[in-house]
Amino acid sequence: MNKNTSYNEKDIVPIMEEVIKSGGSCKLRVTGYSMNPTLRHLKDSVVLVSPQKRKPLKNEIVFIKRDSGKHVLHRIRKIIDNDCFIMNGDAQQWTEVVRFDQVIGVVESFYRDEKLISCDNKKYKIYMRLWVLLKPIRPLIFKSRNLIKKIIKKRCD
Repeated sequence: MNKNTSYNEKDIVPIMEEVIKSGGSCKLRVTGYSMNPTLRHLKDSVVLVSPQKRKPLKNEIVFIKRDSGKHVLHRIRKIIDNDCFIMNGDAQQWTEVVRFDQVIGVVESFYRDEKLISCDNKKYKIYMRLWVLLKPIRPLIFKSRNLIKKIIKKRCD
Protein backbone atom coordinates (compact mmCIF):
# COMPACT_ATOMS: atom_id res chain seq x y z
CA MET A 1 0.00 0.00 0.00
CA ASN A 2 1.30 3.46 -0.89
CA LYS A 3 2.06 5.50 2.26
CA ASN A 4 0.79 8.66 0.54
CA THR A 5 -2.64 7.22 -0.19
CA SER A 6 -5.44 8.74 1.86
CA TYR A 7 -8.81 7.17 2.39
CA ASN A 8 -12.21 8.63 3.05
CA GLU A 9 -13.44 8.06 6.62
CA LYS A 10 -16.80 6.68 5.45
CA ASP A 11 -15.02 4.10 3.28
CA ILE A 12 -12.29 2.95 5.68
CA VAL A 13 -14.09 2.86 9.07
CA PRO A 14 -16.48 0.01 8.11
CA ILE A 15 -13.44 -2.04 7.05
CA MET A 16 -11.72 -1.21 10.35
CA GLU A 17 -14.83 -2.23 12.27
CA GLU A 18 -14.90 -5.63 10.54
CA VAL A 19 -11.21 -6.25 11.22
CA ILE A 20 -11.59 -5.28 14.89
CA LYS A 21 -14.80 -7.31 15.33
CA SER A 22 -13.07 -10.38 13.89
CA GLY A 23 -10.35 -10.16 16.56
CA GLY A 24 -7.78 -8.17 14.61
CA SER A 25 -6.27 -4.78 15.27
CA CYS A 26 -6.13 -1.59 13.19
CA LYS A 27 -3.61 1.21 13.10
CA LEU A 28 -5.22 4.65 12.87
CA ARG A 29 -3.41 7.95 12.25
CA VAL A 30 -4.43 10.60 14.79
CA THR A 31 -6.13 13.62 13.24
CA GLY A 32 -7.15 16.64 15.27
CA TYR A 33 -5.84 18.32 18.38
CA SER A 34 -8.35 17.20 21.03
CA MET A 35 -6.00 14.55 22.46
CA ASN A 36 -2.92 16.79 22.75
CA PRO A 37 -0.39 16.35 24.24
CA THR A 38 -0.96 12.60 24.64
CA LEU A 39 -1.61 12.05 20.94
CA ARG A 40 -0.32 14.47 18.30
CA HIS A 41 -2.14 15.49 15.11
CA LEU A 42 -0.79 13.65 12.03
CA LYS A 43 2.31 12.55 13.98
CA ASP A 44 1.06 9.70 16.15
CA SER A 45 -0.96 6.59 15.34
CA VAL A 46 -2.99 4.35 17.62
CA VAL A 47 -3.53 0.60 17.54
CA LEU A 48 -7.19 -0.25 18.11
CA VAL A 49 -8.54 -3.57 19.36
CA SER A 50 -12.05 -4.76 20.13
CA PRO A 51 -13.79 -3.81 23.38
CA GLN A 52 -13.99 -7.56 24.06
CA LYS A 53 -10.19 -7.87 23.89
CA ARG A 54 -9.48 -4.73 25.94
CA LYS A 55 -12.36 -3.67 28.16
CA PRO A 56 -13.13 0.06 27.95
CA LEU A 57 -12.36 1.23 31.49
CA LYS A 58 -11.89 4.62 33.10
CA ASN A 59 -8.90 6.48 31.56
CA GLU A 60 -8.75 4.22 28.47
CA ILE A 61 -8.79 5.92 25.05
CA VAL A 62 -11.63 4.74 22.82
CA PHE A 63 -12.60 5.24 19.18
CA ILE A 64 -16.36 5.77 18.95
CA LYS A 65 -19.04 6.61 16.43
CA ARG A 66 -21.29 9.43 17.58
CA ASP A 67 -24.99 9.31 16.77
CA SER A 68 -24.26 12.04 14.19
CA GLY A 69 -22.02 9.55 12.35
CA LYS A 70 -18.79 11.36 13.27
CA HIS A 71 -15.89 9.27 14.60
CA VAL A 72 -13.90 10.46 17.61
CA LEU A 73 -10.91 9.27 19.62
CA HIS A 74 -11.22 10.40 23.27
CA ARG A 75 -10.54 9.27 26.83
CA ILE A 76 -13.09 7.72 29.19
CA ARG A 77 -13.39 9.96 32.26
CA LYS A 78 -16.10 8.19 34.24
CA ILE A 79 -18.17 5.03 33.93
CA ILE A 80 -21.81 5.93 34.63
CA ASP A 81 -23.27 2.42 34.45
CA ASN A 82 -23.19 -0.71 32.26
CA ASP A 83 -24.66 1.25 29.34
CA CYS A 84 -22.76 4.53 29.20
CA PHE A 85 -19.76 6.60 30.23
CA ILE A 86 -18.44 10.16 30.13
CA MET A 87 -15.54 10.99 27.84
CA ASN A 88 -13.57 13.93 26.46
CA GLY A 89 -10.34 14.79 24.72
CA ASP A 90 -7.21 15.41 26.77
CA ALA A 91 -7.06 19.00 25.49
CA GLN A 92 -10.75 19.72 26.13
CA GLN A 93 -12.72 20.89 29.14
CA TRP A 94 -16.19 19.82 28.02
CA THR A 95 -17.40 16.23 28.27
CA GLU A 96 -20.03 14.09 26.58
CA VAL A 97 -22.04 11.03 27.53
CA VAL A 98 -21.45 8.03 25.25
CA ARG A 99 -23.00 4.58 25.15
CA PHE A 100 -20.73 1.52 25.27
CA ASP A 101 -22.40 0.24 22.08
CA GLN A 102 -20.85 3.23 20.25
CA VAL A 103 -17.30 2.01 20.96
CA ILE A 104 -15.61 0.67 17.82
CA GLY A 105 -12.21 0.06 19.37
CA VAL A 106 -10.03 0.62 22.41
CA VAL A 107 -6.47 1.93 22.12
CA GLU A 108 -4.08 -0.85 23.08
CA SER A 109 -0.89 1.01 22.11
CA PHE A 110 0.29 3.97 20.07
CA TYR A 111 3.20 4.97 17.88
CA ARG A 112 5.22 8.01 18.92
CA ASP A 113 8.17 8.85 16.64
CA GLU A 114 8.18 5.32 15.17
CA LYS A 115 8.30 3.79 18.68
CA LEU A 116 5.42 1.55 19.80
CA ILE A 117 4.21 2.40 23.32
CA SER A 118 1.84 0.04 25.10
CA CYS A 119 -1.00 1.56 27.10
CA ASP A 120 0.06 -0.92 29.80
CA ASN A 121 3.56 0.62 29.93
CA LYS A 122 4.33 1.85 33.49
CA LYS A 123 5.71 5.23 32.33
CA TYR A 124 2.62 5.83 30.17
CA LYS A 125 0.31 4.91 33.06
CA ILE A 126 2.08 7.35 35.39
CA TYR A 127 1.90 10.10 32.73
CA MET A 128 -1.77 9.36 32.07
CA ARG A 129 -2.73 9.43 35.75
CA LEU A 130 -0.86 12.70 36.26
CA TRP A 131 -2.47 14.25 33.17
CA VAL A 132 -5.93 13.18 34.34
CA LEU A 133 -5.28 14.70 37.79
CA LEU A 134 -4.20 17.98 36.17
CA LYS A 135 -7.50 18.37 34.29
CA PRO A 136 -8.71 21.32 36.43
CA ILE A 137 -5.59 23.38 35.65
CA ARG A 138 -5.00 22.30 32.04
CA PRO A 139 -6.25 25.60 30.58
CA LEU A 140 -3.57 27.38 32.62
CA ILE A 141 -0.94 24.87 31.45
CA PHE A 142 -1.88 25.42 27.78
CA LYS A 143 -1.95 29.23 28.16
CA SER A 144 1.45 29.22 29.88
CA ARG A 145 2.93 26.98 27.18
CA ASN A 146 1.62 29.25 24.42
CA LEU A 147 2.96 32.35 26.19
CA ILE A 148 6.41 30.78 26.52
CA LYS A 149 6.36 29.85 22.82
CA LYS A 150 5.49 33.46 21.89
CA ILE A 151 8.28 34.86 24.06
CA ILE A 152 10.82 32.44 22.57
CA LYS A 153 9.66 33.25 19.04
CA LYS A 154 9.98 37.02 19.67
CA ARG A 155 13.52 36.56 20.98
CA CYS A 156 14.47 34.47 17.94
CA ASP A 157 13.02 36.97 15.41
